Amino acid sequence: MRLCPEQKNNSQLLEHFRKRLIHYNLEKYVNSLTQSLVAANAGIIIFFSGIVTPIVFKALKPEHASKYLRAFFPRLYITLFATTIVAALVTFDQVTRSILIVVAALFLLSLWPITPAINKATDSSEHIKFKVLHTLSVIILMGQLATFIYLLVKW
Repeated sequence: MRLCPEQKNNSQLLEHFRKRLIHYNLEKYVNSLTQSLVAANAGIIIFFSGIVTPIVFKALKPEHASKYLRAFFPRLYITLFATTIVAALVTFDQVTRSILIVVAALFLLSLWPITPAINKATDSSEHIKFKVLHTLSVIILMGQLATFIYLLVKW
């Protein structure tokens, strides 16, 4: 069966809109995933910084708190890196992707070399070096949190 030119144009037009609708819905769902991961990461950082850390220092002796935090921080940074890189890879927005890749790279920087250097400074009682490195790690983490909040507000 052959289509007349008018039917062919209508058929092509319908196919075009169908493809655009599928792409739009996919983009909408994927961007929703990106937003959810960014929101989760912001929540993780707020929860850890505002609740977990103060409780650890109040409830545990210094040597136990140190052991706990040394075990926890690498897992925190790896988890936040993984979820941030997934959010970056699935988003359709190139600017958001670039921002999230930088944030993810900073989690790796915090994981290594900053965290081992903080631990080494603590172990060798280099208080000034510890304070500088710890302050740097806190500034990076708060910058990452601010970036996540910026992205959430922007959406």
